Amino acid sequence: MWLFYSIMIGIFLILGFVNGLTPYYSRRGTPFGITVPSSHQQDSFIQMRKKRFFIQNVLLSILLSIPIVFLSNFEDQTAQDMWSGVYVIGAMLVFLVLTFILYLKNRKAIQLWKKEEQIIVETKKERIVVDTNYHRDLNAVSTRTIVIVQLVIVLISVAVIGFFYDRIPNQFPIHWNSQNIPDRSVEKSPLSVMMMTAMQLLMIPVLAFSHYAFIKSKQKLLTNYPQITSYQSKKFRRAWSINFLVTSIATQLLLTSTNFFSLFFAEDMAFGWMGLLIGLFIFGIVGYSSFLTWKYGQGGEKLVFSEIDEPVEEVTEVDEEKYWKLGVFYYNPDDPSIFVEKRFGIGSTINLARWQSWACITGLVLFCIFLGVIPLLME
Repeated sequence: MWLFYSIMIGIFLILGFVNGLTPYYSRRGTPFGITVPSSHQQDSFIQMRKKRFFIQNVLLSILLSIPIVFLSNFEDQTAQDMWSGVYVIGAMLVFLVLTFILYLKNRKAIQLWKKEEQIIVETKKERIVVDTNYHRDLNAVSTRTIVIVQLVIVLISVAVIGFFYDRIPNQFPIHWNSQNIPDRSVEKSPLSVMMMTAMQLLMIPVLAFSHYAFIKSKQKLLTNYPQITSYQSKKFRRAWSINFLVTSIATQLLLTSTNFFSLFFAEDMAFGWMGLLIGLFIFGIVGYSSFLTWKYGQGGEKLVFSEIDEPVEEVTEVDEEKYWKLGVFYYNPDDPSIFVEKRFGIGSTINLARWQSWACITGLVLFCIFLGVIPLLME
């Protein structure tokens, strides 16, 4: 029980800490999605807003994690499990809503600050810079590699289950309560034993597409320093591409281990070790991703101070605020790109003006629905 609640509390605390740091690893030129000239990016007002956002997120995550401790004291096990699940989901939604409100509040404050201080972004002649050798020199992990590696793991899982099918008990558990006791089982059948594997197969295109979208996002190069920013971007995407590969492998191995445990080792009551493995997976992936985030920043911008020897003078980014709704939703019918770099945060997002983007959203929704249907199919 302590392991389950410890993991839940840890997830909340990490979520608040990482989310609170978002303004620090986003691009300096667009704090909270607002374009700010280079001469004002280090102003005390901007730094104060970033610090306040971090403190608010951490405090919010602490407050939301406190009730989890009291939920562990329920005497009725069924009520404990039910309310724990309800609270964790509800608290996650509350956190996302409140932290978005905090983001909007800071965004509005910077807009008013720019107006009061009469801070104007100088309009310059627009010039588009494209590195034609960008993807040739990127040297990132190929999406094909991510697909093949995952497929090999899934095929090995299928082979093991098929070979040892006779050793699978007639009833095997598919769910455990917070006391690590199985509370839901299904009868053995070719369909039920392969249901987790089916989910793993569906995970392959999802993870591969996420990698493809990230790698193929539109280049964001500064017109004054195209070579340096191209170098930064390539280093950034290569590092995260490797992270995508590691995460894909770790995810598939975790799902395979969970499936094998359910089918072959559940009677050994070793779920504590399985819970520990899940905890290590979560904190390992989050920890490594946080390290990359802090080292590179968005688009590799932080490498200016650590890995590039050439003197770099900060320049103001092109003001695209009219295309960014609330600073997070990109809608530009004139931009043929489907994937673009986030204005606030790390990674890529989609151009909501393209039909392909809505096809991606539809596919993701259908995938989530299927994940919810899997338990019903197994029963």
